[in-house]
Amino acid sequence: MQSLESFVIVVAAGKGLRMGSKTKKQYLCLEGIPILSRTIMVFDRCDQLNEIVLVVPQDEMAYCKKNIIEPFGFVKKIHLVGGGKKRQDSVLNGLKKVRDKKNHEKKTMVLIHDGVRPFVDQSIIKECINSAVEYGACIPAVKITDTVKQVFGELFVEKTLNRENLYKAQTPQVFKMELIWDAFEHAEATCFSGTDDASLMEHFGKKVFVVKGSKMNIKITTPEDLALGKYLLSIV
Repeated sequence: MQSLESFVIVVAAGKGLRMGSKTKKQYLCLEGIPILSRTIMVFDRCDQLNEIVLVVPQDEMAYCKKNIIEPFGFVKKIHLVGGGKKRQDSVLNGLKKVRDKKNHEKKTMVLIHDGVRPFVDQSIIKECINSAVEYGACIPAVKITDTVKQVFGELFVEKTLNRENLYKAQTPQVFKMELIWDAFEHAEATCFSGTDDASLMEHFGKKVFVVKGSKMNIKITTPEDLALGKYLLSIV
C-alpha cells in the first residue's frame, strides 16, 4: 500500500482591506499572538501533517519569518512562499512548492487553509484528510439556517432562496495533489476564476465531498470578526 504524506498551504497573501486597519488582518494580535501565528499553531500540532507552506506577500517574507514564525518555535518545517495578485495565484504558488517538495513514492494530500481562520479544530482537519483520501476532494461546510435573500439593483429583494441545500464553505479544503494540480491547470486553460479551491475542482468536473464544519471556525476579516475571535479565545 502506498504511504501517505500531507502538506498544508496556509494562504495569507491578501491585503485585508475590509478590516480597515493599518496592520494587515493576518498580523493583528489575539491576546498578544498574531492571528496568522495562531493558525499555524493548529497545523503544527496536527500529527497527520508533514510540512507547512506559508504563502505571504513577496515583500513581507522577511517580516513573517521574524515576527510570525521564529518567536513561536514551530516543530514542523515551514516553507515561505511569495503570493500572487489574486488568491488563486497565491494558492498555485503554494502548490508549486508542494510539487517540488513531495515524495513521489508517496500519495500526497494537500490542505489549503485561510491564514485568518485560527479556530479550526483538529477533528475537522483529520476528518477532511481522511475523506479526501477516500473521495479525492473534501471541504468542511456549515448548513445555512438563516433565510437567504437574493438582492438586486438598489437593494431590493428579487427572491428568497431555498436554504435546504445551502451550505457555507470553510477551510481547510483538502485534495489529492494530482487532482487539485490538474484542476488549477484546467482553470488556467479555460480562464476560470473561482472563489475557493473547491470551485476549481467543480469546474474541472470532479465531485467534492462535504463534512460538517464548525461555527467556531470563523474567518477574521472585519472588526466584528476580530471582536468575536477575542470572545472565542475567552471560552475555549
